[in-house]
Amino acid sequence: MILSEKERKDLLTKYKIRAEQLPRILVTDPAAVAVDAKPGNIIKIKRKSPTAKYTTAYRLVVESEASESSIFTEPSEDFSASSEEM
Repeated sequence: MILSEKERKDLLTKYKIRAEQLPRILVTDPAAVAVDAKPGNIIKIKRKSPTAKYTTAYRLVVESEASESSIFTEPSEDFSASSEEM
């Protein structure tokens, strides 16, 4: 379920957090696709639990984790030059 603006504001206020501090879920994840979530939406996920009847999780929908990371960036020229000298 996608949170409404009021539910979103209430959730963030209750836990005193920003949306970016929530765990992320890719827009292509089956749970996000099932509710037609868009990047920036917060979705509420209910799961069955063996110890509790159910658990509730909230996720921030994102386009791609790779776009937020510098893992795949090319090395700088300075790095390339210094590695050739070694």
